[in-house]
Parts: sequence; structure tokens; C-alpha cells
Amino acid sequence: MIKQRTPCDCGIATLANTLCITYEQSLELYGTDKQYNGVTIQHTASILFNLGYAPVYTAFPGFVKASGVTMSTANPEILETLGHPAILQVLTPSGVVHQVFFDGKNILDPSPSVDGLRSVREYEGVDAVIIYKRFHTGGVISNHLVLMGDRL
Repeated sequence: MIKQRTPCDCGIATLANTLCITYEQSLELYGTDKQYNGVTIQHTASILFNLGYAPVYTAFPGFVKASGVTMSTANPEILETLGHPAILQVLTPSGVVHQVFFDGKNILDPSPSVDGLRSVREYEGVDAVIIYKRFHTGGVISNHLVLMGDRL
């Protein structure tokens, strides 16, 4: 597992773990300035979409706590029911937003201070991008509209 190298690059390490690529390849996808500035879940979703995935965003109760925005949210334990890979933003005990990879069963945390697999219940979920493969890219074929994500 790839661990983060700076206090701000958990998203870079998480994307590398998610896609089974090197840290350097992940850093190239985000841009080298992000190693010290951090990344957003929106940036991560955009990268995944551009690579041919169909990322699905959902907010968890930690989003309300982190943002102050009152809204309905999903229960993070739905991830275990779905069993799909996802990149999660979680709140650390000190209140910092941190990205981790959920492989469909366990969380892999890129923090150097975390060893081994973790469960969703061990984290306060802020939000997540659930990762689905895109079967086609959409468009018009023979005068028929093709929608992204058919049969997902």
C-alpha cells in the first residue's frame, strides 16, 4: 500500500491505491502542486470520470459537521452493503478532512500512522465517491441517444 508523503497528500496516495498506479502517476494526474496543497473529492471525481469511470457522489453525516450545511445524508455503512470500491473523505479526531480508499470490504488508510485494514465504522464519514466502471461514453449512435451507465 502506498502511504502519503506529506501532511496534505492523502488524496494522491489514495488515488494511487485505488487505481493500482504509482504515487508519481497519481501526482501527475492531480498536478505536482497538490502534493503540498491537498486535493478535493470533486477533483478526484473529475479525474476518475476522465479515466473512464462513472463516479457517484454521496454525502455522509460528517459532511454536515464539517461544512455546517444542513441536509439529508446517507449512512456510511451503505458502502459495505453495496460492496463497490469508493474513495471516502473522513474526519480525523482532530477535525481534519482526510481521504481513504474503501476496497468494497475494508478501508485502506494512507496515513503513515495507520497500519492494517480498517472498517467503515471506525471513521466519521464526510462524503464519498463510489466508483463504477463506465460501459460506454455516451453519445449518438445510429440516431439513438445512448446514456452513460446503462446496465450499471
